[in-house]
Amino acid sequence: MKPTRLQSSSFIDFPGRGYASYIFDKKQLKFLHSHDFYEIFLVDRGNAIHQVNNLRLPLYAGSLCFVRPDDVHCYVEASEDFRIINIIIPEQIISNLFAFLGSNYDAERLCHSQTPPCVSLDYRDLSALIRDFEQLILYKKILKEKSDTMYRIAIFNLLTKYFPLQQVQKTSASIPQWLKLLSLQMLTKENFTKGLPTLYKLSGKSPEYVSRACKKYLGKTPSQLVNGIRLEHAAMLLVTTDIPIIEISQDCGFESLSYFYHRFREQYCTTPSEFRKDKTNSDSMVYRMGDLSIKAEIPAAIPINANALKKSRR
Repeated sequence: MKPTRLQSSSFIDFPGRGYASYIFDKKQLKFLHSHDFYEIFLVDRGNAIHQVNNLRLPLYAGSLCFVRPDDVHCYVEASEDFRIINIIIPEQIISNLFAFLGSNYDAERLCHSQTPPCVSLDYRDLSALIRDFEQLILYKKILKEKSDTMYRIAIFNLLTKYFPLQQVQKTSASIPQWLKLLSLQMLTKENFTKGLPTLYKLSGKSPEYVSRACKKYLGKTPSQLVNGIRLEHAAMLLVTTDIPIIEISQDCGFESLSYFYHRFREQYCTTPSEFRKDKTNSDSMVYRMGDLSIKAEIPAAIPINANALKKSRR
């Protein structure tokens, strides 16, 4: 299928456009395209395959990717709950930002790699970034004359925090390829629920060797690696579903509910029930000005309809 090249004017000039939007429509997700703008997307739930530049890359909740104008991509094999938050960024904004950061930032590593740079956020960073996106929506509603400036600041902060030069260089230079692959494989539910036996089997190496490598390159033991992934999945289920806590514990691979509680409190400094209650009550930001309340909800994306495609092909 020949990809369609989308034009920024089809979306940026759309009346009532916000800075961030949800994309969850399966037809729109499968639409193969490139564009004349940059985009950043964040997977906030579910999983899928990012089909990009003739490669297939796994996406999970917490995947944050920086997509360049000439990347040809779409999302396939998406789970029912798969959803991304998308931000469209005009080329000029990125060019100005890179010029401001200077040559030492080495924008080439972001713009000319074979695949779009992508990092995996833990639940804390995922939640914080979603709040940042919601704040952009809020600025658009109540600080219209300043909102474009806040948008540029948000893009600057996002790129320099999650795609910093030193971190990328250190990671790519130090962690062995087999350990990177193993860490990605363990993100799938089929693997992390089975725990350490599966981790060792997938590695093809002895438990002792894997243990030393995890401590050296990841700063954690194999058990901490597996339990961390399980707990991230549990946290996601707590705030996105009504599944009973005992079932979530079992679903994540914990054989003991008490052990699950112990590890969860250790990582999140609260119990699973309190965590669910707190996150549910703060689902989206609300700005209050006197008696007026404005909810900061991220809207659904502008649909790619026939008119948008016609405009893009001109």
